[in-house]
Amino acid sequence: MNLSQAKINQTYFIKTLKGEKEIAKHLGNLGAKKGGRVTLISHDKGNTIILIGNARIAVDSKLLEMIEISEEPLKNQDEILLNQVSVGSSGIVATIEGAGAVKRRLMDMGITRGTKLFIRKVAPLGDPIEIHLRGYELTLRREEAALIHVVNIEKNDA
Repeated sequence: MNLSQAKINQTYFIKTLKGEKEIAKHLGNLGAKKGGRVTLISHDKGNTIILIGNARIAVDSKLLEMIEISEEPLKNQDEILLNQVSVGSSGIVATIEGAGAVKRRLMDMGITRGTKLFIRKVAPLGDPIEIHLRGYELTLRREEAALIHVVNIEKNDA
């Protein structure tokens, strides 16, 4: 299925970007990547607006046909949720789910894509989780940690 067949205001996941390398590279620069979220906002004759990440982009209908989509998220075996990482492990933030105030709050606390973090402690019942990032300690609720995807997990023996 490609994006031209998508329903309006439904979130899909990008499977592949087809077509010329230059166009795929341009879409990648706009935030379209394999596994990324995309939403068709409006679709009129010749005027189509899509949402990739937090950016609204006007695209041509031919471009919609180049974006293969899926209704199910793609499985990335290297990526896990922060609340599933064991104590003493470190990783790098890949993505942050959620929207609005919750996502903004996490980003304001320094949790942004590419940030290295270390799981310092987990409370006996699993909530809250203490992490070390950017030179300071931060405590998150388990439900907040479940919004953060982490890659390159390394177990540190300290």
